[in-house]
Amino acid sequence: MIWENLQWGLYLITLILAGTTALLGLFVLNKLFQNKLKDLFSNVSFFVFFLLIFGYSCFALGEVTWFLIFDVFKQMPSASMPDVYWVVGSVFQLLAYVSFSAYMFKHHGQLRHAVALLIFGGVVLAGVLGFIFGLNLVGAERTVGSAFLGYFYPLMTGLILIASLSVYLFIEKIGMFQTNFLFLFLANFAFLAGDLLYTYVTATGGYGVLGATSELLYIAAYLLCSLSFFILLMKTRNYSSAGPLKN
Repeated sequence: MIWENLQWGLYLITLILAGTTALLGLFVLNKLFQNKLKDLFSNVSFFVFFLLIFGYSCFALGEVTWFLIFDVFKQMPSASMPDVYWVVGSVFQLLAYVSFSAYMFKHHGQLRHAVALLIFGGVVLAGVLGFIFGLNLVGAERTVGSAFLGYFYPLMTGLILIASLSVYLFIEKIGMFQTNFLFLFLANFAFLAGDLLYTYVTATGGYGVLGATSELLYIAAYLLCSLSFFILLMKTRNYSSAGPLKN
């Protein structure tokens, strides 16, 4: 019962940090345009951050609508409008990391990097698929939409984590953005763990310690993202004198 009593507070903290992530990201974009950086889309680092900021803004909208349904209507939201925002946001995040990975492999890739990515990707995908297919996500009380999302979220987050491994593989080539990308990479671990736990909780019913833990993981993930964008905001003023990527 104690965990259920903490549920509202944990959801509120998640909402605040998700909103903070999106706002800091928008401030970063505003700073870039204010400085008249015309090469925003010609530079892979800023292009990736642009996609990520859009994705996290969608996440924030999803958290807001989810919390309103939970708090105002006193219902646990099923497949509904928040999921539209989360699905769109996750697609943009995956596109961001795939773009980054493709660029880094094209310019700096070696055989050992490809092998590491394949091994890491195989382990993550095997773990995620084994976990979600071991659950009864297609039950009599579940709609087709909710069952689909139960598979979609962990799998999509797993793909995002795999694509973002390039951050670690090419960390020395990222230049001034090492800390920012590393925080986002670590956040992807927390998002995946949170999605797996949340999927398990929704499949088995109840909330309890596992439900609270999943929310704490989301809080940690959004906190890391907020820190990444805050540090980036502080760095944008020095962009003109520092290259975005080492060649």
